[in-house]
Amino acid sequence: MEFSPGATVLAAGNGFGKSALIKSLYDTFGADPHRIDESWRKAHVISAVDFEVAGEAYTAMKISGTYMVFDGTGQKILQTTSVTRELSPFLADLLDFRLLMTDQREQVLIPPPAYAFAPFCIDQDKSWSEPWKPFRGMYLPHSDASLAEYHSGLKPNAYYVARAERDRLSVGLREIHAQLQGLRDALEQIRSVQPEAGIYFDLKDFEAETNNLLAECSGLLDRQNAHRAKLSELIDARALWTTQIDIAKAALAELDEVFKSAIGHPADVECPTCGEHYTNDISERFGIAADTEALIGVLHQAKEQKDGLQSQIDAAQKELGEVETALSRVRAILSTRKNDVTLEEVMAAEGRNAASRVLRERVSEIESKVGALSARIEELKLAMRKSLDRKRSAAINDFFFGRLTSFSMSLDVRVESSKSGSIANAHLARGSEGPRGLTAYFYAFLQTAKEFGTSTFCPIVIDAPNQQGQDGQHLPAIISFLVKKRPESAQLILGVEDAVGITANDANIVGVGVQKRQLLDDNQFSSVSEHLRPFLAQLVL
Repeated sequence: MEFSPGATVLAAGNGFGKSALIKSLYDTFGADPHRIDESWRKAHVISAVDFEVAGEAYTAMKISGTYMVFDGTGQKILQTTSVTRELSPFLADLLDFRLLMTDQREQVLIPPPAYAFAPFCIDQDKSWSEPWKPFRGMYLPHSDASLAEYHSGLKPNAYYVARAERDRLSVGLREIHAQLQGLRDALEQIRSVQPEAGIYFDLKDFEAETNNLLAECSGLLDRQNAHRAKLSELIDARALWTTQIDIAKAALAELDEVFKSAIGHPADVECPTCGEHYTNDISERFGIAADTEALIGVLHQAKEQKDGLQSQIDAAQKELGEVETALSRVRAILSTRKNDVTLEEVMAAEGRNAASRVLRERVSEIESKVGALSARIEELKLAMRKSLDRKRSAAINDFFFGRLTSFSMSLDVRVESSKSGSIANAHLARGSEGPRGLTAYFYAFLQTAKEFGTSTFCPIVIDAPNQQGQDGQHLPAIISFLVKKRPESAQLILGVEDAVGITANDANIVGVGVQKRQLLDDNQFSSVSEHLRPFLAQLVL
């Protein structure tokens, strides 16, 4: 079958195989459909797709679990059974698809081909109810957001290249930090064994150990001062809240007396001094009661704050105690003096000194690596920030939401088009409006990807837009919209039961299927076999 470079509409009733044909297109490139009929699987169908990228001709072929790609002269340039390790990198280079993602094991990888084709395909089995999942195996974390940000151009190729390198180095940095902590723990264990025996045969060992202890002592003193300052702030804050509690309690007691006095007096009260009369009405009493409630709330809040501060004070005092204990230990080691030592103590001390020397050297090496890695990670973070242009991002969002609003009106659907929303989220309406809303979102995104995206714009493949019982007015409108509002120069392959709303002037309308449950034509077997034979001959080479 030949597809028009513009729009091709595959028209056939249910069971004639149009979905099997549509699923086979991107399946040939390693994007696994959600569901393939058992009869189609048992037939062991070989699929081949001729395609062009930037004017260069290629042929992709799938034979069972083997994928092959041939150049324009028919020569094999790839044969593999591994989608992840070989087919994905090959297609990524071919399509300039530079999205890199991190899997659950924190391994940076090129995502499967389904990620390159996801924005361009609406599969009948799942896509109409759950956008961004037209294929199986889209397992990587945060797939929706990553796909939307990449294909729309919000985050260009340079961003993902830098992020992938940052993530790879961050994993390595965590591993090195773990090694460093293990070495420091081992060094600490050696120091904890008879630390009073400060005996050294090598003055360099003595100097190194002393310098390390002095550095540790200095660090502990800094921590001690920081904890004391924090503790002082917490105690001052607690004192303020204690004062507020006392004030609130006093105010409550005063209001309570006023309220009791108001209740005990008649509605009309005469001033005993001047003889003036005042109204003691119910509203005044409620005002007093309201003030009381407000003060109770203030008192409750103050008590909560005081309790919270007390917990922080307890924790700070505990941390300060631990620091002071460690400081005492280091000071004790630094002040050690020995006059009489035994041979056993000398030998044990030299063994500890030799082990400490090796560990210190290793710690120094790893600390240098940590510094270099940390600096490189900061450089990559800066590169990521520089690749994100705020003006460009604003232009992309304006473009997308403008198209979404316009397309929603064309399809008679209420779609949230507020710019405060996310380009990755399709807010679908209920019932028959849902598929129309998805259509508006899908095409608004494709228009945006065409305008701002950084990778190759692929053919658009859509199956079965007649979802949720579209009526005689809306179904033709959807089909016409999909054909006429596709991005400029984009290739469209659309599968429908009835090609309503369009004419042969709008698209190449093709019937498929020989009869029900038979897509393949026996009469074409010889010509197709002859066409594929040169490719199949290279399968065993």
